[in-house]
Amino acid sequence: MKKVVGMGEIMIQMNPTEKGPMRYQHLFERHVAGSEGNVIIQMQRLGIQTSFITAVGLDPFGEMIISTLKSEGVDTSFVKVDPKHPTGIYFVQRSYPIPGKTKVFYYRKNSAASFISEKDIDAKIFDDVDLFFLSGITPALSKRCKKAALKAIEICVKKKIKVVFDTNIRVNLLKTKNKAFEILKPFIESAKVLFTGVGDLTFLFGKNLRESISELRKIAKNAELIIVKKGKEGSICFDVNSNTYIEYSSFPVEVEDELGAGDSFDGTFLSAMLRGYSFEKCLRYANASGAMAVSLKGDIEPLPTWKDLDLFLEVYEKSEEKLLR
Repeated sequence: MKKVVGMGEIMIQMNPTEKGPMRYQHLFERHVAGSEGNVIIQMQRLGIQTSFITAVGLDPFGEMIISTLKSEGVDTSFVKVDPKHPTGIYFVQRSYPIPGKTKVFYYRKNSAASFISEKDIDAKIFDDVDLFFLSGITPALSKRCKKAALKAIEICVKKKIKVVFDTNIRVNLLKTKNKAFEILKPFIESAKVLFTGVGDLTFLFGKNLRESISELRKIAKNAELIIVKKGKEGSICFDVNSNTYIEYSSFPVEVEDELGAGDSFDGTFLSAMLRGYSFEKCLRYANASGAMAVSLKGDIEPLPTWKDLDLFLEVYEKSEEKLLR
């Protein structure tokens, strides 16, 4: 079985039962969520053996996160419980002021995960590991986190472990293009598989898609694959070695909550890739997974299994006969 390690912050998500302005919300659902954690849980559901590096507070929210990871089958041996700093929390505002789009209010400053340091990164964590996943959120949390992430990358390079990086820009953490380049550049340069999105590319380069990808490829010197997520317009996979690209259309669905779609996409693409599927098939499954993710509230709850994906694709691409009871 393939083995994958991820690293990042997992938080408690408070998601209102209704759409609309936050100031008028009274009832909230509690979810466990966090970009890199979502990716790892998606991969675990798709049959990949996973471990996760993070830190949570010595509080009930931290207990919820550890319990959730364990219930999904993720190895929590490298989850640190910090008695001095709290678990991060964020609130979600759905479909306002822009219908179908989600706004997030973070309460993560000085969270336990932001105090992850080089001391928490041991080379033994990466024994017999095939792939390491990281996104641009983690090194942006603090200087300590950036140093820890760079140490993890260094270990992976020495052990010849495939590094996967998603730019995953959060403007509340990386407020300017210059700041984003300062934080993200060493990770983009190290990645063998690089995920990004149209929004991230626009933020970094301010050019059209083709020109932005060209600029990104100049930085991503070690990349074998560059995958661009285009939301409703689907996705593109660039095979750098053969200098070819594959594009796959999205699956239009009604959007309940857009959060977690890119994470589900990443986890599914990587799981399909580790299965040896063609890049076209990887995109097909990943796009389907992203579509399923936006159809429900919560980041983890909608993450599909292979059986779920196959049924979605069969019904969506052929007919609804499979749904007859």
